[in-house]
Amino acid sequence: MFEEVRGIMAKTLDLDEESLKPETNIKSDLDIDSLDLVEFVSEVEDHFGIMIPQDGLENISTVGEFAALVEQLAK
Repeated sequence: MFEEVRGIMAKTLDLDEESLKPETNIKSDLDIDSLDLVEFVSEVEDHFGIMIPQDGLENISTVGEFAALVEQLAK
């Protein structure tokens, strides 16, 4: 799941896929704004056929935590 999420993130946000690690902090390590984040979340929702609740994102800080949330919602 992490690999798929990382690939979508890299493509959507024009980032180097290899630089995205599970511990990469989405807000402080990546130079993205809130619009980029909304676009990325939308791409993930479309790809996996899920809906990520806004309050589900509040406690997510790393790429690994986001991938775990997606995995949980995709079950």
